[in-house]
Amino acid sequence: MRCDVWWAAPVVATPRLVALLDGVERGRYGAYRKEIDQRRFLTGRALIRMIAAERLGVEPATIKLDASCFGCDKPHGKPRVVGASGIEVSVSHSGAWVALAVTDGAPVGVDVEEIRDTEVDNLAGIAFSVAERETFAAVPAELRRPAFFTYWSRKEAVVKATGKGMSVPMSSLTLSPHDEPPRVVHSESSEVDADAVRMADLEAGSDYRACVAAFTPTPLEVTVHDATDRLIR
Repeated sequence: MRCDVWWAAPVVATPRLVALLDGVERGRYGAYRKEIDQRRFLTGRALIRMIAAERLGVEPATIKLDASCFGCDKPHGKPRVVGASGIEVSVSHSGAWVALAVTDGAPVGVDVEEIRDTEVDNLAGIAFSVAERETFAAVPAELRRPAFFTYWSRKEAVVKATGKGMSVPMSSLTLSPHDEPPRVVHSESSEVDADAVRMADLEAGSDYRACVAAFTPTPLEVTVHDATDRLIR
């Protein structure tokens, strides 16, 4: 299964990019209080439309997206390209990066996380399975923060691939240790079949951790692209 991952820096808003947003998205865009959050949101939505349009042979402005949450129907769920069941997308942003993952039909999730100052032990107690907490406890203190964000980005990629996001408890999944290739070792969630998940870590720089996950029976072949020029030209 081929998975294309597109990376971009959050771009400055231009009339061309803002015009790609629909009415609901413009409301969300305007509600962000920080410019950087507006830029990340705009970059993600514009990038989805541009890449989907290339695959479908249409203009980006004709691409309609539906981000209805499966639980409450509000527009903060995983984006879906309307009328294109053969295209699956997932978008993530953190710090200086926006990432978009695209597959031909396989449910996909991508996550990028900036390694930031937060209480990782407390979060691990909530998000990690019992087996993961035992493994994490043995990680040397100087490696615990980056190790935590490795786990977190991997887990979030998987739950995003389900389309139900954080409603799938992260603690229901047991992943391979942070210093091993990513895989789901065990799942207690009906949404995740451990044998059907394919994962790959992504390179986003030493201050970031990132991962892509897809539900497919075949190996995942990831191709990475730089999308910044497409957005600013």
